[in-house]
Amino acid sequence: MSDEGPGHAADWLAAHGHSLTFTHLFEPNLVFPAPAEFDGLLILGGAMSVHDEESLPWLREEKAFIREALRAGKITLAICLGAQLVAEALGGEVKPNHEPEIGFWTVRFSAKSLEHPLLQGWPEKAAVLHWHLDTFTVPPGAMRVGMSAGCATQGFVWGDGVIGLQFHPEMTVPMVEQLMAFEGHEHAEEQEFVQTAEQIRAKLKSVWKGRKLLESLLANLVALHEAEQP
Repeated sequence: MSDEGPGHAADWLAAHGHSLTFTHLFEPNLVFPAPAEFDGLLILGGAMSVHDEESLPWLREEKAFIREALRAGKITLAICLGAQLVAEALGGEVKPNHEPEIGFWTVRFSAKSLEHPLLQGWPEKAAVLHWHLDTFTVPPGAMRVGMSAGCATQGFVWGDGVIGLQFHPEMTVPMVEQLMAFEGHEHAEEQEFVQTAEQIRAKLKSVWKGRKLLESLLANLVALHEAEQP
């Protein structure tokens, strides 16, 4: 969606000499790039569900594009809705979480997942931003990345170069403020894992923890891609 951009990922990629192009699925005249035209995918979030194909028919095109990119072996970082789309493409199930998870909550990463090359440099736990109603099962052949008190599956890695994260490491402070402005109704009702706007603002400094995870992950993805080049 227009209010959920690449955030700090764009800053890091630009600072390290990488270019980032955009395919805005909500715009008319949608054209996806061919796999030969890009090195990797960054698939972001949105307020819709992966199951909204009837009202949002471009979701079918996006799913086909994701499957094609995965078959082509493209390195992929998918976040929130993006992770749900990739999980579904790989045979996982996307379904409602037992309740919404919105705000800064701690994710614990398993010792096994921290051995994966993409997660090298990650800590055992981090308080990061969440903003989702749905969740997904770990796809066949993939490994769970971590869990929080409010959501049992916070991500997965599949193969060497595909990772999906339910939480938002890319968010900046202005992006969080924008989310609250556009989707503030989601945390109006008190629920166990839904923080109020005041609680979220009190924890805004925690965005740096997600930023550190993202920087490490992007560096590992780039190193993997460069190692595969002839």
